[in-house]
Amino acid sequence: TEAARTLRLLLKLGFINERPEFGVDSRWSETGDNYVLKLFRDYVFHQADGNGRPVMDLGHVVTALNKIDAADEEKIVLVSRDGKNVIVVSYADVARCLENAYGELCDGSVAPAGMRAPQMGGGPRGY
Repeated sequence: TEAARTLRLLLKLGFINERPEFGVDSRWSETGDNYVLKLFRDYVFHQADGNGRPVMDLGHVVTALNKIDAADEEKIVLVSRDGKNVIVVSYADVARCLENAYGELCDGSVAPAGMRAPQMGGGPRGY
């Protein structure tokens, strides 16, 4: 269902974004796929108006997540919090970054005692 796919995307983003234990690992630094995902997270959830007040636009959130799910070719502009970095990517690019980063994270993860590693359908490697 659409709700299940949206939840899967939110969980993947939550697992990936700003993992403190990988702070010294260049694969999890402010570059590459993980940086794109951090900027995308801000684009979706941390919008602000011209006065810096939070904009709570649920329609924007749902639309963006649906476009990630569909790997839409529409381009979006992602901007760093300090405004110094601007990246133009498609939702399909962000979807690819998400699958790559989540796959890398799962490949190096360990499951809680008595459980298997996380398996979330919908992507390569069965995630």
